[in-house]
Amino acid sequence: MNAIWKKSFVIAVIVVGLCLIFLASLAALNRHNQAAGLNQEIRYDDFAFSVQRVRKTDSLGSGTNIRKARGTYCIVTIKVANHAKRIDYQFNNEAVILIDGAGREYRISAEGQDALESRDGYIDPCAARILAGEECVTEVVFDVPANISDLSLKFSEGGPLGDILDAIFKKRIKIGPLD
Repeated sequence: MNAIWKKSFVIAVIVVGLCLIFLASLAALNRHNQAAGLNQEIRYDDFAFSVQRVRKTDSLGSGTNIRKARGTYCIVTIKVANHAKRIDYQFNNEAVILIDGAGREYRISAEGQDALESRDGYIDPCAARILAGEECVTEVVFDVPANISDLSLKFSEGGPLGDILDAIFKKRIKIGPLD
């Protein structure tokens, strides 16, 4: 009886493995690389992102909350659109990743973001849930080397599944060099 269970287990593992290989092959064959430019949407199902504007500065904030960049602050204005009919969306600005021409990835600068948001009366319109059919515009700050070039942006919620999806579906917004 033990041999039957062992044989059944081996067959089940093989079947699951073949199914995973089939799904990976299907995903690879249906790969959709997508590159967009300024004011062009990148869609992930019902949710879309576009870069509206990019600017740079050496410092951010006001009064006692002025922060100086280690390199230069790259401020990206992003429109987040929820094209769903019934589902709300919670935007996470930690999902925004800046990539340079050499493939180096930059995450949001917490210091720069805090300085940007310290403006009097500032309320991030994308901090609240984005209702179905609604959109909002927000700004994210990166501290990057002053000589950075060939920039693009990607959106990744992270984790193993996010990494796999990003490897299969390369979606980027090209934003070019900083002027």
